Amino acid sequence: MDTNLFCTAAELPPKPDATTGLPRPPRAPGFHKEDKPPKEHDRDRVQDPSKAPSPPDGEGPVLEWYRSSRRNAVLTGAVAFVIMVLGLTLIRGGELAWMQFWFVWAILVLASLGVYASSRATECAVGAEWLKVGKTWVRLYELTSIKARVRSNAIHIDLKDGAGREVKVSTSALQEDRDIWDLVYNGILHSVVAGHATTNGMVHSALQVPRPAPAQ
Repeated sequence: MDTNLFCTAAELPPKPDATTGLPRPPRAPGFHKEDKPPKEHDRDRVQDPSKAPSPPDGEGPVLEWYRSSRRNAVLTGAVAFVIMVLGLTLIRGGELAWMQFWFVWAILVLASLGVYASSRATECAVGAEWLKVGKTWVRLYELTSIKARVRSNAIHIDLKDGAGREVKVSTSALQEDRDIWDLVYNGILHSVVAGHATTNGMVHSALQVPRPAPAQ
C-alpha cells in the first residue's frame, strides 16, 4: 500500500488564521502553471487593487484574488476564433467554400465573443476559510462534497459546504494565482481528511488529494 496516498488528521498543515491568513499553507501539489510570471508582472490579470472583489458577508478579508485582464480575454477570444476557423476547414476536408457564407462567420464571431465574455467573467477570490467565484462561495474547511470532472477539456471541481452553498470552477481558473490554489487546496485537504467529505476518484488522482488514513 502506498502510504503517500493517505493522510492522518495529525499530519495536516495548519489552518490559517481567519483574519491574518497566517500561517500560509505549504505549496500544494497538482499545480500546472509554473511558467506564469510573478503576479505583479502578469499582464493577463487585472492589477488595480480597487477592482478586488469583496468578501462574503461576515467572513474574513480577501487574501488573494484573480480576474482576467481585458488583454488576456481578447487574446483568448482571438485564439478561439482561429482554432474554430482551422477546425471547420479541416472538417470540410480543407475546402474553403464555407467561407463564402456570411452567417457562418457571424456564428464564429459570436462564439469568440462568448469565449471573451466567459474569460472576463471568471473572478476568483479567497480568504483564509472561504472561496468565492463570481457571486457563489463556500467555506473551505466545511466542505461536505468535492467532485472533480472533465468539462470542455478542462478539470472542474464542484464544491459544496455544510450550509448547502455550492461553487463550480475550473482548476485552470484557480491556478491562475499560485497562492489561491494553495489556500483552496489546504481547505479541500482538511475537509477530506478531517471532515470526511465525499469525493470521487479524480479528486485524488488529478488533484493529488490524499484519502483519510485507515483506522489502525
